[in-house]
Amino acid sequence: MKQYPNTEVVNGRHICPICQQDFAFRSGFRRHYNNVHRDTGDAVGGTERGLGGEIDTKMTSIPLKSKTKAEKEKELLRNIKDIAQEVVQVLPKLQRLTPPIIKKGQLANETWVLLFSDLHLGQLVRAIEVGGLSEYSPAIAKERVEGLAQTIIRVREYHPNKPKELVIACLGDMVDGSIMRGNQQSNIEFGVVKQVIEGVELVSDFIVLLSGHFEKIRFYGVYGNHGRLTRSPTDAPPQENFDLMLYHFVQQRFKGVKGVSIEYTEAQHMIVRVENHNLWLEHGDTVRGWAGYPYYGADRERNNITAMLNLFNEKADYMLIAHHHRLSYFNNIIANGAFPGGDLYSVGRLRRMNMPEQTLCAFHKRHGLVWLRPIQLADPSEMTVKIYE
Repeated sequence: MKQYPNTEVVNGRHICPICQQDFAFRSGFRRHYNNVHRDTGDAVGGTERGLGGEIDTKMTSIPLKSKTKAEKEKELLRNIKDIAQEVVQVLPKLQRLTPPIIKKGQLANETWVLLFSDLHLGQLVRAIEVGGLSEYSPAIAKERVEGLAQTIIRVREYHPNKPKELVIACLGDMVDGSIMRGNQQSNIEFGVVKQVIEGVELVSDFIVLLSGHFEKIRFYGVYGNHGRLTRSPTDAPPQENFDLMLYHFVQQRFKGVKGVSIEYTEAQHMIVRVENHNLWLEHGDTVRGWAGYPYYGADRERNNITAMLNLFNEKADYMLIAHHHRLSYFNNIIANGAFPGGDLYSVGRLRRMNMPEQTLCAFHKRHGLVWLRPIQLADPSEMTVKIYE
């Protein structure tokens, strides 16, 4: 075992008794002693001092047992650790920075966009028919619409950059219809006429509630596939759709109301400008795909839209769709969720469902989409799956 002279510790530094050089750690002194003094035969008073007291310097001439490879690696690692400790010891002490207080005037304006779709008002999902995986009715729809409004208001309360404007992109299927499938009459609480009547008031109340927190609200509506008058989508004239009737009466309800504008179209799409960015709005039933959600189909459709608009030197920066009841974001395509979650068709035939969700996002004039937040409309802890024992 190597023996070293004792060192004097002054102000936390180890002093070499031979040359008076100081070190932060005793290990540093040991390396210094081995490299400088041991080979030259320097000693203090003709002896080396170790843990066991005075030792004759002649003992240094006794050949030591050669070290094994494992011992050499272990000593190397120990030396590296000692060197690292010495380096860290002399580094300046870190101090945290004080976060600035952000003032409203320092933040660039944002416009919030709500994807609002697939309300399927009138639909009836009985929990017993889907094994407890879902439940939906007009009463639950009303609760979820009110909950959506309250969540948006709450988000705005604690958001540091409070927007003045809200854009509601209504993407269709606000009514559930009555002729989509042969058994649909047994899965609705009331017919499509009452669906429109109830829907007009529900959507109007929703906008009124939000108008107390946004200086300006812009509402844009495109129709879905559930509001058509024929079972086959190829036989349905675009202008004969109950979603359009709902939008029309909502527009009439807000005629003359300051700060609220309602627009809708008989086309399958709308192009809406938000913070200098063009948003392509459509229901999404024209998007085709396979193996679940049609990511590739949506991407192909967006490329086709870009090619069309290039003919007019225009572009669509973002594409907003619904219909597939699955909230997602990819390649500047924002897909919305749905209010029911699962129903008898999706669970029973497709074996698919998602939690009821809608999408709230924000756009910046220069950066485009700056954040996106899913808003969950139901608490999973309150839902019970039926398990038989």
